[in-house]
Amino acid sequence: MSLVAACTADPGAEDLGELTSIAPAELRVLGPGSVDTGARHTCAIFEGGFVKCWGDNAYGQLGLGDTLDRGVSAATTYDDLPFVNLGTGRTAKAIATGGDHTCALLDDDTVKCWGYNASGQLGLELESYLNIGDQPYEMGDNLPTVDLGTNGLGAPHTAKAIFAGHNATCALLEDDALKCWGSNNYGKLGLGLPYWTTVGSLSSEMGDDLPAVDLGTGLFATRVAIANDHMCALLNTGEVKCWGDNEDGNLGLMSGTPTGSDSHAFDRGDAPGEMGDDLPVVYLGLDRTAKAITAGYNHTCVILDTDEVKCWGGNEAGELGLGDTNERGNDANEMSTLATVDLGSSLTGDHTAKAIAAGGNHTCVVLDDDRIKCWGSNSSGALGYEDGNQRGHTAASMGDGLPYVDVGTDIDSEDPLIPLSIAAGGEHTCVIDSGKRWFKCWGSDQDGRLGFGIPTDDGRRGDDSGEMGNALPYTPAGSQTAQGLSVGRNHACAHLTTGGVKCWGYNASGQLGLEDNVSRGDQPYEMGVYLSNTLIGDVTSVMAGSHFSCALKLLPSSSQTGITCWGANYVGSLGTGNAATLGDNAGEMASLDFIHLGAERTVTSASVGNGHACAVLDDGSVKCWGFNGSGQLGLGDKDNRGDGSGEMGDTLDAIDLGPDRTAKAVSAGGGHTCALLDDDTVKCWGENNHGQLGLGDESDRGDALGEMGASLPTVPLGAGRTAKAISAGYDHTCALLDNNAVKCWGKNGYGQLGLGHTNDMGDGPNDMSMLPTVHLGPGRTAKAVSAGEDHTCALLDDDTIKCWGRNDRGQLGLHDTSPRGIGTGQMGSLLPRVDLGFGRTARAVVTSVTSPVTCALLDTNQIKCWGENLSGGLGSPGCGGATAHCGDDHFEMGDNLKVVDLGFED
Repeated sequence: MSLVAACTADPGAEDLGELTSIAPAELRVLGPGSVDTGARHTCAIFEGGFVKCWGDNAYGQLGLGDTLDRGVSAATTYDDLPFVNLGTGRTAKAIATGGDHTCALLDDDTVKCWGYNASGQLGLELESYLNIGDQPYEMGDNLPTVDLGTNGLGAPHTAKAIFAGHNATCALLEDDALKCWGSNNYGKLGLGLPYWTTVGSLSSEMGDDLPAVDLGTGLFATRVAIANDHMCALLNTGEVKCWGDNEDGNLGLMSGTPTGSDSHAFDRGDAPGEMGDDLPVVYLGLDRTAKAITAGYNHTCVILDTDEVKCWGGNEAGELGLGDTNERGNDANEMSTLATVDLGSSLTGDHTAKAIAAGGNHTCVVLDDDRIKCWGSNSSGALGYEDGNQRGHTAASMGDGLPYVDVGTDIDSEDPLIPLSIAAGGEHTCVIDSGKRWFKCWGSDQDGRLGFGIPTDDGRRGDDSGEMGNALPYTPAGSQTAQGLSVGRNHACAHLTTGGVKCWGYNASGQLGLEDNVSRGDQPYEMGVYLSNTLIGDVTSVMAGSHFSCALKLLPSSSQTGITCWGANYVGSLGTGNAATLGDNAGEMASLDFIHLGAERTVTSASVGNGHACAVLDDGSVKCWGFNGSGQLGLGDKDNRGDGSGEMGDTLDAIDLGPDRTAKAVSAGGGHTCALLDDDTVKCWGENNHGQLGLGDESDRGDALGEMGASLPTVPLGAGRTAKAISAGYDHTCALLDNNAVKCWGKNGYGQLGLGHTNDMGDGPNDMSMLPTVHLGPGRTAKAVSAGEDHTCALLDDDTIKCWGRNDRGQLGLHDTSPRGIGTGQMGSLLPRVDLGFGRTARAVVTSVTSPVTCALLDTNQIKCWGENLSGGLGSPGCGGATAHCGDDHFEMGDNLKVVDLGFED
């Protein structure tokens, strides 16, 4: 609780909108106050204004369209959380978490609230007290903004600050007026209404019908602290006014109920004539004013203009920090004699406070030297002292007797962590690191509110030895990200941002490089931290073939790269001069050698296909090895290469690309190969049973003498057209043209060419001259294209993805198994983009040549995969639908599709 702080949507309406705002790749909180803690949940705003929430979600307070708690397991941690959908193009400027609801101040200065609504705290006048955010299609554009009324010119009011507490919300408007709604227990809304009323649930309670809180002549709030049943405002004068429940002296008016009485006779705000100029300011000391204010369940604290701290109200656990458990603020003279909190001393004098946060029954401060002290209730470890002992209830437990909270060192140095800000919830506390702007949380982890996903024996952090300091993980725990990926036959490999490689999925031939034959990803505890690195460091790219994998690595003591491969080798795919598999037995990966491609030759790029591999060498030549049943090696025969001695190195001929021609790139498909030449033309060779070579016939090339070099024509791409990239699928081929259009040819039985019919193209004499480009939508072009087994995907110029072709395993990511591209009306604007999640776009899309799988590298450098899910090839046991596959059923894409867990950085 920063205790400082019927939606009739069409169920069929799309909840995403155009994704006009893009989250940064490295998630850092926006700044001070960007993390807020509710009673049992936590929310944060990240750079770019994107919001994530985790913890208890019984009422939809996380805004994710369900009631599943997040942060309780490794599969629901901060890194795997979707962003809260705030609406088309909308981001957040501020966040406020109440008891069980959340509100955001949006970039257009409007307010949206979601979660528990029993008292109307969402301000939506639903007349049914419906919770919002606990069902699909309630968020995003379907969630209305709060009606704050109109100003004197008839324009809608906007907000410049938002505050939430137990069942109540307040907004500070652009004209400095304060409006509050929700529960009015004991008059805490300050509207002079009876204590049992609520505001915000019924029609005619919000907008212009909701009056502003009267704080007195010339006075307005700069900050509001909302407690269980009272509120306090820090005024423009530095003074403080409080209203609502005064049973424990919460209002600091020295006219409350005498200690021991249960009467609420001295509450304020629950009857006319108690607010405005009739409401006294809190006496903070002679000529003293306040700089900051916070409230817990029943107590209030301020930082004075002298940077000292004063607290008053309930004190059952010592949360006032006064060395006893006596309430303050009720009886006469209790405020005039109220002592400042003894924060102890340093070498330069008495400590003062820079920031303060009050939780349920505890209080924490950031001191003048950037260290932290906490006092009050500690049964869940919220104080962070590695015990369960409360502090502040005895004189000896305050001052120099109150220890500093050890939150460890900065993540990038050995210097102590410097807090940017601090927040306190019901029984937990969070601090933002000023360096990375990541954060650490401790205390109760019930419902996952700390966001670790790493359960402790007692469900708490900070109450046992060895749990604080550097042992306390950052909530954004540095989950590894990727800079590249490749998909094979039911296995995939990621090139990590740290330079290493991780592979998962089918592993019968050791293609994961984990020195065994055990598949990974289809059972619990196989991904994330449990998945070992295949390779560590010095990797520049990774490629996954049918049952083998390859990587480009820096050569020893060189800035040049070579290629190394592991996995199945029965046709010479590994280029080792034998047929022995590698990567399935102990010690084989450590001794893995580079493939010898000729004296002093290095590799600039490579591609792997169904059973063969090809490399572009430093001199622009191309060499291929492995299976050669259709001439895909381009050597004028059908003999495999790489499975016998004397077949590699200088003995392996470079492919004849034509007089003075070299290659920029190569793509290995199912049984054919294509090269992008130095003049931006394309040549293809190998299997051609569907016209995949684009030569107007079905004759294979490269399997007999005299078919390569000058005898091999370039692929006709259209008048004046050249290629920027080439992708060979299993039986079809696609090119990204110089004008960023896409053309595909070859097999088309499932619409994989994207032409609105199922006729093969490229196998007839006039096919290529009449071949149209793929219609990607009005004004849309492509950045990249990937041809798969029987489907194709393109990364568009707006960083979204569209896929077409076969879809029996959900490989198109469209929530069904219907193919696209087979008939009219299925392409262009009628072809939906792949839903990657709210706010998510893609950096790359990759399809498998040999299985119905697609993966995307997101703008956050995380990976999502969908389609066939055999042996854990998607990096997860499944998506929970009727099949284990992902993307073939409703609610399996978007935020419901989890990112591949690559574990934590070392």
